[in-house]
Amino acid sequence: MDQILYHYCGLDAFLSIIKNSTLWLSDIRKSNDYLECVYCRDKINEKIRGFLEDDKEALEAWDFGYNINSDLSMDMISYVACFSENKDQLSQWRGYADNGAGIAVGFSRESFADLKEAAPSHISFRKVIYDEKEQEKFIERIARESIKAMETKPVAQVAAELNQNYRLQFPVLKNASFEEEAEWRIIFNDSFSKRKRHVGKNILFSGIRYTVREKRLVSYIEMDFSKLKYDAIKEIWIGPKAEVEIPDILHLLDVYGYYDDVENYNESAPIKIAHSASSYR
Repeated sequence: MDQILYHYCGLDAFLSIIKNSTLWLSDIRKSNDYLECVYCRDKINEKIRGFLEDDKEALEAWDFGYNINSDLSMDMISYVACFSENKDQLSQWRGYADNGAGIAVGFSRESFADLKEAAPSHISFRKVIYDEKEQEKFIERIARESIKAMETKPVAQVAAELNQNYRLQFPVLKNASFEEEAEWRIIFNDSFSKRKRHVGKNILFSGIRYTVREKRLVSYIEMDFSKLKYDAIKEIWIGPKAEVEIPDILHLLDVYGYYDDVENYNESAPIKIAHSASSYR
């Protein structure tokens, strides 16, 4: 059975999603978790240093290579679009949907399932890991792969390549304090590029663009899912503080072609539209 994943957003972002059939993947460094990516990378570093602690020369070489590449440099930015398994969740409304005045768009997980297979070196689509035991397994695997690589490459080179080789995987781990978000992520990594690129048959990614968000310049990439628009969106939830009615959403979807060739559409089919049951006001 297909799983629905919910993207919580403000009304402006919701209108853009519907109008353009696009999702924005934003620079992960500008997220609400200041340890994004660094959390995972530093744990891997600690694990590898533990493996090398009895070899002073190798440890010094590792530290040298790691430290000169410790900053997430401009060509190592990860762009993410975030979803939650939880519909109509108060913390999601408050944190990501304009304090409850926004919308939650329910996407079919299956519609994005081929992203990773289509471009595995650039894109990942997976569930975030919060459990400490599962995180330890994840970190152990990467650390052992790095130790193995040292058999054929200089230690400092392996350290320097850590960002490059595993930057798609760094955003998969988050602190357990975020566990209630039950998050899935589309993760996109690439060096600066102005050209568009297709991923598989149905997804088109833009080049890097910029917007202003809360007094900051934030880079982002647009993911065009217009070829999947009739299958991707399954539900739309109206936030508890949003001054939006179901007929508004129905008309919006009709205007932008989501009901082309559909007879007798309503708030239940083919896209479920509902008000939040939360009493938050």
